Amino acid sequence: MTVPLAATTGTASFGQIAIVTGLVSLMYLALAVLLWRERTGRVTLVGRLADTIGRLDGVPRWAALTPYLHAVSLLACAFGVWWDIAVHIDRGRDTGPFGTPAHYPIFFGILGVIISGVLPIALARKPLPARTIKLTKGWRIPCSAALVTVCGTFALVGFPLDDVWHRLFGEDVTLWGPTHLLMIGGVVFSIFARLLASAEVEQLAGLNWRRRAQEIIAVGALLIAWDLFSTEFNYGVPQFPLILQPILIVFGSTLAFTLLRARRGPFVTFGALATYLVIRGGIAWAVDQPLGEILGHFPLLIAEAVLVELAAFALGNKNRFRLGLVSGALIGTVGVVVEYGWSQVWMPIHWPASMLPPALGFGLVTGLGAGLLGAWLATRYAEVAGEVRMTPPVRLTHQLGAVGLVVVLAALFFCVPRSADPGVSATVSLEPASIGSEPTAYVTVSMNPVDAADGARWFEALAWQGGGSMTHAMEKVADGTYRSTEPLPMYGKWKSMIRLHQGARDMVAMWVYAPEDLKIEKPAEQVSNGQTVEFIGEQQTLRREERTDVPRWMWNGGYALLAVVGSLEIGGIAWLVGRGARGGRLRAAHLEAQGSRRERESA
Repeated sequence: MTVPLAATTGTASFGQIAIVTGLVSLMYLALAVLLWRERTGRVTLVGRLADTIGRLDGVPRWAALTPYLHAVSLLACAFGVWWDIAVHIDRGRDTGPFGTPAHYPIFFGILGVIISGVLPIALARKPLPARTIKLTKGWRIPCSAALVTVCGTFALVGFPLDDVWHRLFGEDVTLWGPTHLLMIGGVVFSIFARLLASAEVEQLAGLNWRRRAQEIIAVGALLIAWDLFSTEFNYGVPQFPLILQPILIVFGSTLAFTLLRARRGPFVTFGALATYLVIRGGIAWAVDQPLGEILGHFPLLIAEAVLVELAAFALGNKNRFRLGLVSGALIGTVGVVVEYGWSQVWMPIHWPASMLPPALGFGLVTGLGAGLLGAWLATRYAEVAGEVRMTPPVRLTHQLGAVGLVVVLAALFFCVPRSADPGVSATVSLEPASIGSEPTAYVTVSMNPVDAADGARWFEALAWQGGGSMTHAMEKVADGTYRSTEPLPMYGKWKSMIRLHQGARDMVAMWVYAPEDLKIEKPAEQVSNGQTVEFIGEQQTLRREERTDVPRWMWNGGYALLAVVGSLEIGGIAWLVGRGARGGRLRAAHLEAQGSRRERESA
């Protein structure tokens, strides 16, 4: 009897579904009780704690708890995601939402993000920002609270949807699956809401060193969170074209550093950089050492921070969009060259010299777009905080921000598609390195056509999911003939293959070894001496567990749904940040008019 794939791969058991449902229900019940008691004027422990911290920090009670809870929640999510990806790379698929311990910090981190949005809703009392959202008569909430809650909710919805996705499509072991991006994207976008909350508090209470530090840390968290999208590259198992790695680095660093430096004084980018390096490095060490999983590499972003500081010293902060454009241009060119050098030193996949020209071209375009986006956000947050600015006109800044968003999305969508053109094969020679129960072998391949690997973005031997991961370069020994620099395992649960990334987006691979997998009805793969093997689409090796009998429209529907949700989140950020900015402008104009009237009366 054939066992349905959905019943045997990493989908949730009834017990796991019950755990998730129960925990989420308890959380919403507790929040409902808190909302009811606070809105009916009753005393709560949460309210008392918020009042105490609010007095110590000099902020309204609704803004007292969120910065700390949100920061801890983000840290839990980041740690859990990097741990979880390392587990998948080292050991393969899991058994559902709580199939590995790494899922727990992700789950509770997402719950924390939602709670950090609901708390200001429950605790909302005057003073409130100039622009709020009306829920009922006499109950208005800050725009930031609504945005955090929405982003967290989208992230939480991704948790059960992930199980549904795997039931329909099998285990797509990739970070860039729709439900994975839904969860990560919701958490990342919540950081923009946290920055909006910081600006709302500044509108009411001004700026002190503590709130300044919180903002710097939030931008550092944005750098950390954005690096999550590059995790497959940083772990050495990317499933999309290599050109995306420099694009993602340029986008994230330009947006974050420009956003912060365009609002604040000298050297603040180094504070965000330090936050990024300490926490990102700490997570990489923790996953690698105490937990014994694969080491995650990451870009340093030092050059990018220096470039933005130099641009700001030369140009000043008066024209934020000029600063964003110049910073983006520098990061997209000089920064890319520096990251190219760093990839040769520490990254799992060294960027080839042949990729540098297109990386500079796409890096420049992406940097300019990200610089405009960073400047738009910095301008809006400044207006929320009460800054009075006459130029450039508000409509023009919106247009510049929209252009930046379109440019960045165009660069990403142009580079994401993959292809797998047939016509490459190789004759294999195996040189045993060890025999017995755990055989390994050096793999030599004679390519057909001979020039198939010339100028490749990567040409490497990869083994993973056998209790670890290893990547070895394919060293040229003669024209068209290459040998792995280290032996590959050909036993147990290991999956060993040769990967070839040709041109801009053509990605193929050939099996060396894979065990029989009865749960997904896949036969064993084993090459032998003298065998000629056809290269196939790399996705068929890296994502062996995916179902191949699912109609294409269902895949497209999943990504289309992700695009809709992502658009809603981006639109929500733009609308709520813009709404808060309008309120800030009106309040600033009102205060300025009052000041002028008092001056006239005193004269």
